Amino acid sequence: MAHGGLTSLALGLLLIAGNGALPSAHAQTREPVTLNFVGAEIESVARTMAAITGRNVVVDPRVKGTINLATERPVTPTAALNQFAAVLRLQGFSLVDTGGLYKIVPEADAKLQGNVVSAGRVSALPASNTVVTQIFRLNHESANNLVPVLRPLIGPNNTINVNPGNNSLVITDYADNLQRIGRIIAALDVAGATDVEVIPLQHAVAVDMAALVGRLIDPAVAGGGAQTDASYRTTLVAEPRSNSLVLRAANPARAALVRALVTKLDQPSSENVSGNIHVVYLKNADATALAATLRAAMAGEASASTSGAGSAGGLGSSPIRSTAAPNVVGAISGSSPSSTPVAASAQPSTGGQIQADPATNSLIITAPEPQYRQLRAVIDQLDSRRAQVYVE
Repeated sequence: MAHGGLTSLALGLLLIAGNGALPSAHAQTREPVTLNFVGAEIESVARTMAAITGRNVVVDPRVKGTINLATERPVTPTAALNQFAAVLRLQGFSLVDTGGLYKIVPEADAKLQGNVVSAGRVSALPASNTVVTQIFRLNHESANNLVPVLRPLIGPNNTINVNPGNNSLVITDYADNLQRIGRIIAALDVAGATDVEVIPLQHAVAVDMAALVGRLIDPAVAGGGAQTDASYRTTLVAEPRSNSLVLRAANPARAALVRALVTKLDQPSSENVSGNIHVVYLKNADATALAATLRAAMAGEASASTSGAGSAGGLGSSPIRSTAAPNVVGAISGSSPSSTPVAASAQPSTGGQIQADPATNSLIITAPEPQYRQLRAVIDQLDSRRAQVYVE
């Protein structure tokens, strides 16, 4: 097509639009048009677009400048308008759809002028160069966590906001960019936490293992540092009855790390299993009173086992120890028995010994691993916080 003919078409459309009458026949048929604007004023091209699309176009007085817009083949009025919006976008202006009316405003004001709000699937948005607002509702990921990820992908004049009430993101940007952001959000908004799994232990004590592994995998929390977001925290809980760990990890990689660590630590003791010594520090209970309670419980179990089986026993089939318990702490430290008092009494026929160290409010247990695991489960249940009443 000759350049002169295209210019005549453009001038003719400008004259019609300038007179305030849009070509209704052309607007209804939506015939393809060929664009060829070279150094044309934005306001003049806007009038042409109004004539092509059959919709009024309002130009903000602050919008000034010239543009170049040409197409090799005829395009539909919708495609012509989108190309016009793309050229405006390159110059810092935006085409905003306000419901039956197009406005051309500076890009910084587009987020305040737009009338298109979508809360459905972002794929339903047309890949256009107009500014729209999209609401993304998240099912798994925290909306606050996605803001620093998405903020660099959004134009500096457009916005991203979080609604913590329903864990959603409200983003105002160009429609084509929102489609890209929607694909990113869909890839990130997945179930991050693995299913809860149970890790049985063969040798170690579940309570001790949970405390040790917990400090290794989350040192900030264990050291009193900043708390990790709940959606990313690895939870490890001891289950004393089955001597197992209950694990809920933030992701499969984290779960595999915990399992590998537990496997390495869950090894048999290299020492004589009949002489293992364990120290249990109490948080709430009194060591002396708890030691007496445990010895009484073990003595009762030993009596029941003796009457039922005709042989002495306790937590296991170890030999009876009826001698007075030695001062374990004093023997280890080399001090005299009077310098570090340790509560001692005759041990029941259980195959193990339980001593109390009042100075550190701890229990010193000498018992094989199976017996110690059973004792530790009972200790954890008895060493609970007592109800307190504050009187002012």
